[in-house]
Amino acid sequence: MIQDGNGNGQAYKPDRKAHPLTIDIDWMFVIVTFGPLAACLSILQMWRWWQRRRPRRAPFPQTLARAPGQSLLHRIDALSEHITIQTASLIMLPVVLYAGYITHLYSAGHHAAPMDVGLLALAGVTIWGYFLIITLRMIKRRRLLRLGYAGELSVGQSLNRLMLEGYRVYHDFPAEGFNIDHIVVGSRGVFAVETKTHPQPATTNRREDATVAYDGRMLHFPTGSDHAMLVQAKQQSKWLARWLSQAVGENLSVRAVIALPGWFVKRTSPEGLPVVNPRQFASLFRHIQPRALSAEVITRIVHQLEQRCGDIPEESVTHEPF
Repeated sequence: MIQDGNGNGQAYKPDRKAHPLTIDIDWMFVIVTFGPLAACLSILQMWRWWQRRRPRRAPFPQTLARAPGQSLLHRIDALSEHITIQTASLIMLPVVLYAGYITHLYSAGHHAAPMDVGLLALAGVTIWGYFLIITLRMIKRRRLLRLGYAGELSVGQSLNRLMLEGYRVYHDFPAEGFNIDHIVVGSRGVFAVETKTHPQPATTNRREDATVAYDGRMLHFPTGSDHAMLVQAKQQSKWLARWLSQAVGENLSVRAVIALPGWFVKRTSPEGLPVVNPRQFASLFRHIQPRALSAEVITRIVHQLEQRCGDIPEESVTHEPF
């Protein structure tokens, strides 16, 4: 407030023509409001791109075998980066909008019209809500991926114990557009193990909540039935059989197995694929009908699997020095 000689107050209005560096009000509002946010997001994206393009070499020459859930772990890491950027945007946006509003008041030299304030608030809430919805979806997706990763890790650790009985076990095998969770090779044949980490309902009857009925055609969970996972397991085993037959030069068959960590499987029919809890692996592979493979064929199969399975990208095994 500035008082004149009669004591009357008058709002201060800056003389925008008095300074040669005065910027148009509208452009200043846009720059102050969206400039810092755009600059910050651009810097983060450029840094991520530069880190991926930066030539680095692993400090060890040998090829690393893929671990259980290797692909899911990469997806979780990438999703976590996106969530960090989205969260930073959610935190910065209100501050940036408020800074732009204050700048607009100072530059205009008067109180903003209610219509302008309403439009600015509506735009801010809309943009903020958009980022919030995307962030919540990403967080939900990451939670499901972590559940799947924990399931594959549990199944992988159980399968690794079969190596004490002479089996060869491979994880996260890269195929054509998809990954086979686990492959087991031994004197009784080749098996493609598909892990399905199905969440359980939280009620008081824990035994019934953790029981799935299998009639040879459909898996009946407490929350609904599922047939797609059976189809997926069969398709993956057929692909692996074709690929191995071409690579080895022998007509090979691959049997599909579905692992349900944390579930009690109640079979109501002897037909269908083997569907088991990972704790049943030792019994399953000890009593399953053998499709005998000679030591020479096993060696050739193992060679082909190791050639394709040991291909972890360099960026996943190299880090910045401490």
